[in-house]
Amino acid sequence: MKEVNLIAKLADLQEVDYHNTLVLHAVIEVLVAKGLLTKDEIAHKMSELDTQLTFHIDTYAKLTDTVNSRQMQIKPLL
Repeated sequence: MKEVNLIAKLADLQEVDYHNTLVLHAVIEVLVAKGLLTKDEIAHKMSELDTQLTFHIDTYAKLTDTVNSRQMQIKPLL
């Protein structure tokens, strides 16, 4: 039964992801059509955000690895 629920949740997430992507694409197209943004500006901002997010993810992963390795070195008192 758990597998059925998991598969249903994944299907729901795929549907939500599709609709979010569709809305985002529509908003971008409207902004470009109205001359408020260019596709190059959007691509540049996407690249900036991707770089920032990648940096944060990498930093978090390194910190997590450091904490985990230090915890393994701590010996119990008992």
